[in-house]
Amino acid sequence: AVAVSGPSAAVEAVRLLRKQDAGRAALLLGGAPDDVPEERPGGHPYAADLVRGPDELMPAVRRLLRGIVAVGTLEDAEDLVYAHPGLTAVTAEGDLLGAHFAQGGSAGAPSLLEVQASVDEAAEELEQLAAQCEELALVQERAGERRKECAALVEELGERRRAADREKSSVAQQLGALAGQARGAAGEAERSTAAAATAQDALDKA
Repeated sequence: AVAVSGPSAAVEAVRLLRKQDAGRAALLLGGAPDDVPEERPGGHPYAADLVRGPDELMPAVRRLLRGIVAVGTLEDAEDLVYAHPGLTAVTAEGDLLGAHFAQGGSAGAPSLLEVQASVDEAAEELEQLAAQCEELALVQERAGERRKECAALVEELGERRRAADREKSSVAQQLGALAGQARGAAGEAERSTAAAATAQDALDKA
């Protein structure tokens, strides 16, 4: 709750909230008449007696906490409510017990501050993950471009190899043709040599 000086300040605050559409707020008003203190039931103090604050706000605090008695345990609270049904007991662990209402349980539930801290932490982690995703997307894009470059290089090398194979085949064909021509020339030379030898023999015999 927000503490203000009195009803006039509270009215102005409510008008301002409504004008600015700023939601709702609980206000603690100072300057109210004080309640007459009651006797402590069973020796237990009233919750308002344990609160310290500005004098002008204490009447409002006592009014808000009117009828609430601080006790040690749930057993004490049960005894108090049975003996004084018009009072409400609050234990040291924060459990509340009255004749028509009770509230309590484990204190392990996170507080609003803890929940907000968890939300902030999750938001920060989300931002970090988003940044990592952007970095990974950039790396993936670069890897894709590199893969395309490598694929183009492989295709170029393959084309060069195929061209070299075609050239090799052409050279092999040319070598085969030249070899055939060489064998033909060698045969012709042998025949010419044989003819020359025959002619020489004929001349010798003549």
